[in-house]
Amino acid sequence: MIISNIYNIHNGIDTAYIYIWISKAFKIIYIGMTNNSVGPIGRAEGHFNSKGTFRKRFLEETGLGIELASDMVLLSFPLPKKREYTGVESSYRESVEYLVMKELQLQRGILNPNYDVVSWHDRYPRRTSNTEVLSLAKNIANSFVLNYSSF
Repeated sequence: MIISNIYNIHNGIDTAYIYIWISKAFKIIYIGMTNNSVGPIGRAEGHFNSKGTFRKRFLEETGLGIELASDMVLLSFPLPKKREYTGVESSYRESVEYLVMKELQLQRGILNPNYDVVSWHDRYPRRTSNTEVLSLAKNIANSFVLNYSSF
């Protein structure tokens, strides 16, 4: 039996999220962002289909198919219901995602099991010095670190 506790992360209407996929068995985390109308669950389809970015990164890192990760957990962090985060323009979401990724790369050595961050950013987003963006990223990273042992 597989129990999936979904709650409300399938609803992305006027909501944006930072999400983190975790496999402790494979010591991997993947960080992303979405304002998809079906939320992080809907966004997951893009990551897990045959051309999905998470699927490809998992294979590159482990040499194995993502189907073997039976301990996969999805964490979702809603962003403020403000146009800067929920609108088409993505620089605020990308900046939060980038800062969370960088902070969790720094924190990985203190957590057990440690992990590799397999998501990547190929550019430096322009809103990373915004006070609200910095605060959101810090809160998300802190929440992850504080709760990591319970996942």
